Amino acid sequence: MLVALGAHAGVTGALGDPLRVLDVASPQPAYPYLEIFRHLSQPAGSAGCEGGAHTIDMAVVSRDEGGALAREAMAQVREALRDAELVMDGWRCTLLLPVFGDTMRQAIGRWRSVLRVKALLEPV
Repeated sequence: MLVALGAHAGVTGALGDPLRVLDVASPQPAYPYLEIFRHLSQPAGSAGCEGGAHTIDMAVVSRDEGGALAREAMAQVREALRDAELVMDGWRCTLLLPVFGDTMRQAIGRWRSVLRVKALLEPV
């Protein structure tokens, strides 16, 4: 997913090139940034075929009045994932579906826009 996001001009315009992605808290991050904060993986095979279901929660965190930067950056992330064709070593993504999205204020001037996506994978 990060490769697809990094190849999308709207995402790199909003989150920088290279992408500002954090997986752990930073004392002084560069805003806005993308954070992948949860990844749940479950077996999803059937009829003797291997498969996997993944739920991925990500957030764009920004510092601005009104949260427009977080909302716009997450809109670009959604657009990039909608058009993405995800292929990994030995696997391909057959479904990539946004399940939930919301934007909320965390503190004065700091906003967090979250997106949950569900991905179904099958062997190639």
